[in-house]
Amino acid sequence: MADRCFVNSIVQVSCQPPLYDTWFDSPCIYEERYVRALEPDTKGLISPSETRRMSRILKRAVYTSLTALNDAETDMPDAVITGTGMGCMENSENFLVDLCRYGEQCLKPTLFMQSTHNTISSLIAIILKCHGYNNTYSHKGISFESSLLDAWVQLKSGMLRNALVGAHDEVTPFMSLAMKKTHPEYSMVSEASVSAVVTSEKSEKNICEITDVKILYRPEYKEFANLLNPGDDEILLLGVNGNALNDAHYTKVLETVTYSPLTLQYKNIFGDNFSAPALGFYAAVNVLEKQRIPSAMMLKDRRETYTDDIRGITILNHSDGNAWSLIRLRRI
Repeated sequence: MADRCFVNSIVQVSCQPPLYDTWFDSPCIYEERYVRALEPDTKGLISPSETRRMSRILKRAVYTSLTALNDAETDMPDAVITGTGMGCMENSENFLVDLCRYGEQCLKPTLFMQSTHNTISSLIAIILKCHGYNNTYSHKGISFESSLLDAWVQLKSGMLRNALVGAHDEVTPFMSLAMKKTHPEYSMVSEASVSAVVTSEKSEKNICEITDVKILYRPEYKEFANLLNPGDDEILLLGVNGNALNDAHYTKVLETVTYSPLTLQYKNIFGDNFSAPALGFYAAVNVLEKQRIPSAMMLKDRRETYTDDIRGITILNHSDGNAWSLIRLRRI
C-alpha cells in the first residue's frame, strides 16, 4: 500500500506564454478585464487532421496532457482525471446557435458530441488508448481540487500507481459578458489549461510531494484557520485577485490565524476562471522546484525578499465563499 503522492511534471496554457517560465520573472501584464489564453504550437505533437476537428479547449487539453506525460517519461497513465467548471463552452455555443438558425435540421453532430463536460477526459483517453479509470469533476471553482483529491486518495490507497490530472476551462467572449454579471468577485477573467502527472512512486523525476488535500463546504473562518499551523503552513498561496468581494474571505481567515505566514498570490499573473486554482498549483510547484519566489507573487503589503529555504507551500482557495480547498505541497 502506497502512502505518498508526488508531482512528476506539470504544464500550463494560460494568458502567460505556454511551456516557458518567462512569467516567473517577466510576466505579461494585462490591463483588460478579459484575456484569452495564448495558443500553443501543437505541430509535431498533434496531427493537423486531428486539430482541425478540435475546439480551442480540446487542443489545449491534449497539448498539455501529452507534454506532461512526455516530461514525466510516462507512456500510459493508470487514470485520466479532469476538472472543468464549464466544459467545452465554444462548442456548446456554436451548437445552440446552429439550433436557433437551422432548427433541428442539418445540425453538425460533432458540435453536440464535443460539447459535454466529459469530452475532455474522453478525448485524451481515446488519443492515448488509455482504458483505465476515467473521471470528470465539474464543481465550479473547486473542480481541479476535486480531481486532485480523487487521484491523491487512490494513489495513497494503492489503487493507482500514477494519474494524469488536469483542469481546463475556456471563456468565450459571450461567456465573459455573462460572468461580469454572475461573478462580480472576479477581476481579470482569463482561461486555463493545466495537466500534471502525479505518482506514488519515489524517483528522480519527483518535483515535490502532495502531503494533504482537503475540501470543506461552508466552514467557519475559525474552523478553517484552525487547520493551519506555523510548522506546516509557513507560506500561504492565496486566491486573492484585488477585488474586495473575493479577497474579504481570505482576510477573515488570516485575521483568525494565530501566527504570521508569508502570503503569496497568483491570480494577478494568470487571471480568474473556474480552473484558476490549477494555475495556483502550477505556480506553487514551480516555486518549490526553483526554490525562489518571484516578486510578482508577493502580495503588495509583503514585497520583501524571502531568503529562507522554501520547504513547503500551502494553497488556499474558495469558490463563491462557500467551498474551500487546502492543498499542501512539500519539497522533496
